[in-house]
Amino acid sequence: MQKNLVYHKSAKGTEAISTRQHGLTPKLRSMLILVDGKRSLEDLAKLSQLNDTEQLLGHLLDQGFIEPGAAAVPIAPVSSAPAPLAAATGQRATSLTEAQRFAVRRLTDVMGPNAEELCLRIEAARNVHDLQVAVARAEGTLRQFVNSHTAAQFMADIQAHMPAAS
Repeated sequence: MQKNLVYHKSAKGTEAISTRQHGLTPKLRSMLILVDGKRSLEDLAKLSQLNDTEQLLGHLLDQGFIEPGAAAVPIAPVSSAPAPLAAATGQRATSLTEAQRFAVRRLTDVMGPNAEELCLRIEAARNVHDLQVAVARAEGTLRQFVNSHTAAQFMADIQAHMPAAS
């Protein structure tokens, strides 16, 4: 594997995340979730803090879950500190409902059926503030029961889809 290549999920990889049909181990699934088409092998190794990142990515590549892309372009490291939800991060959701759906899908991808209660809170949000509170609770749960890197990535993904507060 080339350390400066950026890998992205193949159609099979996207399906594996959404349907769980391919029976990936938790480590492989976690690594597949981290593959976003923006991070190189080195970046993924730092983010995951696993000693076997290269082997995990090799397995995902061999099995057709990920594909190599272009050479890596340096990006800012993911901070383990929570960022404000209303930070300007580019594209925003067009509606509260769209943001809720995205957050529920992302949380379910990370936690599976264990995310049910958190997803219900997100779906119950009546405005952007309520959604921010529900997402912050989900981040805290991810930080506590998964790891801080996954929680930070979750927050970054949600921030990119959060509607502007009204």
